[in-house]
Amino acid sequence: MRSLVYWGMKLGLLGTTLITSILIDIAPLLALSESEVVKKLNNTPCFLITNSNGLPLTRRLSDKDGKSSLSYTQVFMSIREAQSFISKLQQQKKQAPKIAAMINELRITTVGLGDIHKKSRESAKHPNGLKFAFQPGQEEIKGALALLKQQGRKIDKFISVPLFMISAEGKGYISIKRGPNQDEIIPLYFSKKDAQNLLKQVKKKYPKAKLEVGDIDGVLNVLYKRNDSWLSQVFLVPSSDSLQFFSQMQKTKDSNHKLLKPKG
Repeated sequence: MRSLVYWGMKLGLLGTTLITSILIDIAPLLALSESEVVKKLNNTPCFLITNSNGLPLTRRLSDKDGKSSLSYTQVFMSIREAQSFISKLQQQKKQAPKIAAMINELRITTVGLGDIHKKSRESAKHPNGLKFAFQPGQEEIKGALALLKQQGRKIDKFISVPLFMISAEGKGYISIKRGPNQDEIIPLYFSKKDAQNLLKQVKKKYPKAKLEVGDIDGVLNVLYKRNDSWLSQVFLVPSSDSLQFFSQMQKTKDSNHKLLKPKG
């Protein structure tokens, strides 16, 4: 589990940024290793429904003949939808008293996206391993489909987790600095709204800048297989909702600590 402080620091990406350039550098560099990809992905929190011991809530899927099945757990990218999922289960307690105790134990556990990615790759090597079913935020799915439709692409379903990025003048992706002494990064946003906020700033310097949509699977494929130097600057930006949730949790945690701290 990533610390609340770690993710809270990422809130800085949602504030003032310094737009530095259009990134068009393609000097050779080795493709990223799994550990480097995991570290990059762990900038982003995702949410599992677990019991009090941290074990994920799982479901089983059987084939048409019912002879074999696999276990999977849902991985929510939206904290609001994870909360809604638990609320709906809570409403079922009266209709299913036998599982009421289990439902009462359920909670939201935060895990780094990189850790889930690593476990998913390990599980893929074993037919009966636990599978991870990603649940993108429905608002982001709708936003991605609407953007693709505006660009003349006919896609009825978006089956991956969407990412939003900014390109300018048809030359490449925008890189930014979070401060005067910070390294340049290429932000890929999980939230369309957050990406649009940056786009407003970018358009002041690059009027023809536009929002583009990709998906996490495509980004992973590029990170593992391409050897372009700019890939080391790719930075996945969690949604502001998720980061604000952690910021509030941290404040609550600090407040409780002060109340419990002995005097004298």
